Amino acid sequence: MKEIIRTLIAFLAGLHAFLWLYFRACWHIVVSGLIAILIYGAVFFLAKPVKRIGNTPVENIKGGQELLQIMSDAHDDMQVILKASQSALEAEIDVKAKKLYELGNRLLTYLGNNPEKISSARRFFSFYLATGANILAKYMDLIASNPDSPQVQRLTPETARALDILQDAFMTQFNKLVQNEVMDVEADIGLLEKTLHLEGEL
Repeated sequence: MKEIIRTLIAFLAGLHAFLWLYFRACWHIVVSGLIAILIYGAVFFLAKPVKRIGNTPVENIKGGQELLQIMSDAHDDMQVILKASQSALEAEIDVKAKKLYELGNRLLTYLGNNPEKISSARRFFSFYLATGANILAKYMDLIASNPDSPQVQRLTPETARALDILQDAFMTQFNKLVQNEVMDVEADIGLLEKTLHLEGEL
């Protein structure tokens, strides 16, 4: 859809230029046509959307296209978790799915702001996040088809336990990602305390 709009805008710009040059400025039809084509190409090029991860253009990130695909797949998995968190599931599953979504959203927001760290979270994306989405998707299907079946009754506590494990995994991954920032803040605080102590002795 965006590509169609982009093409249409470029076409209208070129057409407008041609009509003005040929009919108003009375330029030669060939010259008017060539300039119109150039304007079409320029507008089409300039209107090209810039792919970004967070606020960073993909082209400015090493391996940007691959990382963009990883983030895109992650957002798809998050949509599954979000859907589960908004569905009328068992109360215990509902609460845990909401918590998992909140944690996952925090992680993706952080990685969107720090795309250079996406590679270090590959295990999180390829296993933990994908597994969480897969478990909840299958659970929702079972609930929708036969909510009172023995299989669902047996699966509910197992799903709840799996979500607890995934929550721990999400938190562990987040803590690993922000570890350097925490150390930087602690170092700044330590430096501040030393400075205040030295100034107090003067």
